[in-house]
Amino acid sequence: MTLILEHRQARRATGARFGHTFAHFIRDLSGRIVSAWERSRLERELESMPYDLRKDIGFRSAPKTATQSTR
Repeated sequence: MTLILEHRQARRATGARFGHTFAHFIRDLSGRIVSAWERSRLERELESMPYDLRKDIGFRSAPKTATQSTR
């Protein structure tokens, strides 16, 4: 089961029109890397939970596929 979590980073206002410097770029890039790593870690933790616990907190069960036999 794959969970899709959406994260949108808040935009920050810059003081100048061309306020982005190399330092800002590095800081934003490192923040995005950390955010992606934390999201993937959270997804792994959620997917490692037992089915009954996920069901109790509101996750849906896996969709039924066409692999079931039609006898």
